Amino acid sequence: MNKINLHTINRLLPQTQCRECGYDGCEPYAAALVAGEAAVNLCAPGGEIVMRDLAALLRRPPQAPAKTQTPALALIDENVCIGCAACIRVCPVDAIMGATKQMHTVLADECTGCGLCVPSCPVDCIEMVGTEDACLPRHRFLGTHETEARFQAAAHAQSRYQNRNARRAAAKKPKPNPNQTSATPAVPNAAALIAQAMARAQNQAASAPANREQFRQRRLAEEREKAAFRRAQRDVQYGNEQEKAAALAWLRERKSETSS
Repeated sequence: MNKINLHTINRLLPQTQCRECGYDGCEPYAAALVAGEAAVNLCAPGGEIVMRDLAALLRRPPQAPAKTQTPALALIDENVCIGCAACIRVCPVDAIMGATKQMHTVLADECTGCGLCVPSCPVDCIEMVGTEDACLPRHRFLGTHETEARFQAAAHAQSRYQNRNARRAAAKKPKPNPNQTSATPAVPNAAALIAQAMARAQNQAASAPANREQFRQRRLAEEREKAAFRRAQRDVQYGNEQEKAAALAWLRERKSETSS
């Protein structure tokens, strides 16, 4: 079969990317059908309707669906969610909103009901809740010429899946450095780098004792200042007249120094 057949077969699939067929998404399953390597009854969310369409297109006898998947929407228990973002990473259509260590929520109108988020959750706070919708997602790709809700839903899901993959592929590409010239950078001199590292180490070693002593003296002065302040506060309250007067004078002088 040629490429047009692959496209036609893929268009018949619901584009939930649920992998219930045993393949890594709808298009890989369509490719296996083109190659004659897969049965026509493996699409669980498509059920009997998709099975019959595939059988008619491929001129194969109909088969009972290997399994069926009732339309259901993912629901996150927001009181239990720990914000690990595992569900966001596996959602094929970006139907989950949230940030790391923040509560997540499902965009119900975008959810395809694939269920991939359920096993990814480490705290088991996601469940699939049945819906009366005949097909998912609820949103439709209005730019398509298709009139059936089933194909509109599939086109919408496929569009979001493709956009998600394109965004992730772009995020993996290294960003160009605006300060980097197109010329081949000069190869650094290994001997010069070693000499620079040794010089830095020697300078740090030479300055270390002085730095340690300065730090010790500074900490000692801070502790003495704290002790003097505590004594002055004590003498102002409990000392004799001479001690109270000296402590009050010290506290006034200290306040004047800190405010200036």
